[in-house]
Amino acid sequence: MDPRIPELRADRRDFLKLSLAGSAALSTLSLGAVVTGCAPKEIAPGMKNLRPQDVEMITALIPAVLAGSVTAGDETQVKQTLISFDTLLGDLSDSLLISLRQAFDVLNFGPSRALLTGQWAGWSKASVQDAQSALERLRDSRIGLLNAIYANMIRLIGSAWYLIPANAATTGYPGPPKREILDGPPAEGNP
Repeated sequence: MDPRIPELRADRRDFLKLSLAGSAALSTLSLGAVVTGCAPKEIAPGMKNLRPQDVEMITALIPAVLAGSVTAGDETQVKQTLISFDTLLGDLSDSLLISLRQAFDVLNFGPSRALLTGQWAGWSKASVQDAQSALERLRDSRIGLLNAIYANMIRLIGSAWYLIPANAATTGYPGPPKREILDGPPAEGNP
C-alpha cells in the first residue's frame, strides 16, 4: 500500500452518517427545486417515468457517458437509450425512484446544477464536453453523495444502452448456458 494515500476505513456507523447527511442534503435541495417550481411533476410526452427536465438532462449525458458508442448527433441511438432508461426506471422500487428523482431535481435546479457540476446553462445547451466536465466534477468531488450520483448515472445510462437488443449483441455474450437433456436414466453414481 502506498504510504502517501490515506487508508479509507468505513464502518457501519460512518455509512449511516453519510446516508443520513446525503438524504438531508438531497431533500433540502429537492425541496428548494419544488418550492421554486423548478421540479415539474408531469411526465414527459412518450415517457412513463421521466419528467421533461429529466429528459433534457439524460439526453445531454448519454453521449458523454457512451462516448465512442453514441454521438450527440445520433438522434436515433440517443432516443432509444432514453426510452430504455425510462423503462429501466419502471423496474425500480418506489423508494429508489423517489431518491433518484431527488438527485435529478438537484442536477436540474439551476443554482445547484451550476455549483455542483459547473453547468451554468440548462442541459439542453450543454455540449458533450460540458456534460463530460459535469460528470467529472461529480466523480471527483469530495462529497460522497455526489460520487454516488455520478456512479448511479453512469450505471443507469450504461445499463439502458445495453438493454437495447442490438447493443447487447455487441458484448459477445451468448446468453445463459443451455441445459442439455440426456436421454435415458443417469449413469450409476451420478445423480
